[in-house]
Amino acid sequence: MIETIINDVSENQDRILSNLDCESIVVYSFLKSEYEKGSILDNLFFQFVFRSFYGMDDAGLSNEMKKGYFRLLERKQTNLETILSELYEVKNIKKQNTIQFSFATKLMHTIDNNKPIYSSEIGSRTNNKPKQTGGKTAKIQSCIEVYNSLEILYEDLKKDEKIKSAISAFRFKFKVDEEKMSDTKVLDFILWSSEKLR
Repeated sequence: MIETIINDVSENQDRILSNLDCESIVVYSFLKSEYEKGSILDNLFFQFVFRSFYGMDDAGLSNEMKKGYFRLLERKQTNLETILSELYEVKNIKKQNTIQFSFATKLMHTIDNNKPIYSSEIGSRTNNKPKQTGGKTAKIQSCIEVYNSLEILYEDLKKDEKIKSAISAFRFKFKVDEEKMSDTKVLDFILWSSEKLR
């Protein structure tokens, strides 16, 4: 699978980069710098932009879930099991308890930019998705396994010369150095775009 991803990125690099827009890069950079300024609990503008950028307001999350989410972000909680477990205890707008895997990884990435983000596009691109069956414990364990394998995949990809070349091309096109955006996030943008094109 890794060779397929590498070859696809290498062969379609120009299309992949052209499929990305400057706006996303600018908004991501804003969120990164705003988060680094300090407490975000009273920073309603940050919360609004964060929710908009990551599609939180269209995901059926209750207001209580969103408040709990930003409290976890404020606490700098990076333990995936803890984040998933705490969010599970708060019902969504349909009064259901749900596993918020993708949003949990976005929270972790905001705190540590070297942590990869899981999205449905990344799940499709890597052919690795958490199980939807079983109870809370089984679902959370499945998410942890998927995420562990995603971290390994990203580390392996970042060592490849073709991927390094694509990351460099991204940095040149969008004028972002390593201080503004980690290689992990650049790779996330690239893989997301490649899946959209597929």
